[in-house]
Amino acid sequence: MHNKLIKFLLNLKNYSGLKKEFLIIKFSSGILKILNGLYKEGFIQSYKIINISQQNYFYIVLRYYFNKPIFKNLKIISKPSNLKYLKFKVLIKLCEKKINYFVSTDKGIFTLKECKKKKLGGKILFCC
Repeated sequence: MHNKLIKFLLNLKNYSGLKKEFLIIKFSSGILKILNGLYKEGFIQSYKIINISQQNYFYIVLRYYFNKPIFKNLKIISKPSNLKYLKFKVLIKLCEKKINYFVSTDKGIFTLKECKKKKLGGKILFCC
């Protein structure tokens, strides 16, 4: 997992803890893939790409659950020095319903539920 993605996830957690409404992050294709997954799962309200002084940025609107931050329990599992790969047979055994895992596969970034449906294994990035 790249340092840009780790910084992005930590910014999400920190801004959410400070109860900020939105977050502006520099554009990256890896971050775009993660944002799509977070939006599908309902962790963020919306996001859009804006252009500020000839550079693209993400404008991300954060979501709260009864005025409590959703990203409070965000945990980064794979780090550049310690990558965690799991095969499909091991992913099936992970069935904690309150925790959402995000997995990077060769077909893209998916949640644990999508990986089970598509029968894919891969690198576990983070969980919320």
